[in-house]
Amino acid sequence: MKLGLTIHSCLLYFFCFSYLSIPLVSSKTLIAPAHAQISPSANGFEQTKTPDFDNLISKANKYGTVRVIIGLRTNFIPEGRLATGLVQSQRTAIAQTRNAILSKLSTYKPTTITKFQTIPYFAAKLNARALTALQSDPNIISIQEDIAVPATLTESIPVVKANGSWESGFTGAGQTVAILDTGVDSSHPFLAGKVVSEACYSTTDSTYQSTSLCPNGSLQQVGTGSAVNCTTTIADCNHGTHVAGIAAGNGPNFSGVARDAKIIAIQIFSRFNSTNQCYPLPAPCILSYASDQIRALEQVYNLRSSFPIAAANMSLGGGNYTTNCDASYGNLKAIIDNLRSVGIATVIAAGNESSINGLSFPACISSAISVGSTKDGSSGGNADEVSSFSNSASFLSLLAPGEVIYSSIPGGNYANFYGTSMAAPHVTGAWAIFKQRNPSASVADTLANFQNTGIPVTDPRNGIQKSRIRL
Repeated sequence: MKLGLTIHSCLLYFFCFSYLSIPLVSSKTLIAPAHAQISPSANGFEQTKTPDFDNLISKANKYGTVRVIIGLRTNFIPEGRLATGLVQSQRTAIAQTRNAILSKLSTYKPTTITKFQTIPYFAAKLNARALTALQSDPNIISIQEDIAVPATLTESIPVVKANGSWESGFTGAGQTVAILDTGVDSSHPFLAGKVVSEACYSTTDSTYQSTSLCPNGSLQQVGTGSAVNCTTTIADCNHGTHVAGIAAGNGPNFSGVARDAKIIAIQIFSRFNSTNQCYPLPAPCILSYASDQIRALEQVYNLRSSFPIAAANMSLGGGNYTTNCDASYGNLKAIIDNLRSVGIATVIAAGNESSINGLSFPACISSAISVGSTKDGSSGGNADEVSSFSNSASFLSLLAPGEVIYSSIPGGNYANFYGTSMAAPHVTGAWAIFKQRNPSASVADTLANFQNTGIPVTDPRNGIQKSRIRL
């Protein structure tokens, strides 16, 4: 199937998460459901030790420090729902609370501090004494480990009816999609002239044996060339270029879904040299910290006035969550909600663990658009069969082709990949086409359209029926 060599690691992307890290926060300490104002209880971080918090303390004692993302006690409403004058007031309140906490923490010498500008969270590397001080602070509502997760055409294009939209004049022109991944080879002929903005958010941390993959070696780089794909001598560094091609590639013989859309490329992976961190993949490997994902999504949010952004694509993740995971990952949910409030969807691969009752993180976040994989008939079997590797759950948003997808890889080449990593950018591209037709459509409106007009596909493993996108 053009725009899908089988990539065995794509099938491993989501499998290996459970070996890498676990969320380290009790769900009752985190934030409110989707689109609700966060008004935390008055009891702080519950004022008691939880087993998860003990795990953080244990890790800090063992290694000296631990990377965490800290939730602040301050009211928060997604900025798109606020009156213009209140946006800065909310940001100021967040900054004041954060700075007060950092002032208290200064005694414990925190390092690697990342201040998120639009959501009530910040990231830092803390020792056990600092963690203990935060646990009893009434201005803290959550402390979660900054985990790192791995990355997860022509036949597929007629299946989703993108070619029919092209014939009607809808090609994604005037729209932009953000690809948060392993970087993009913008010099590839399939992607020539498409990349309009680049950034890199990556992390060097000797404790976690991670190294930044930003071209200049820093933890952050913005500008031309900053989102170039990581070196393909490391497994899976071709992933982002493949994903970008599915969403918006344009070639003389075949194209991606939104062939005339532009691309914001953001590299969010770091190199890990630890066998323990990479297992079951060989070291070195590439993984993405949650804090780098949040920084990248904030960059997308900040670019909304410069480009008409339809959607941000994240083909990464891991673990298995049988219900929405908003309570466990309030930090990522907050920035996804900010994007959603201004009409930008966050499209995330459902995961490749063959789960019949759960989705990977961060696809499990309720305000994300989660995408499972189907066959398109080109790799054996019938079109519109749910892929055997695809995660499935009652709260999955959509299905899209994800088997043997032929798309661009670095160096001017092409290859076939499998995975929900390939299904997600089909939806991202479709989102751009729909937004070209309906520029004012909300995320909820667009999702409802795809769910109502798609082809119903029943997963025989669990009897759950979901819509496979059709333009």
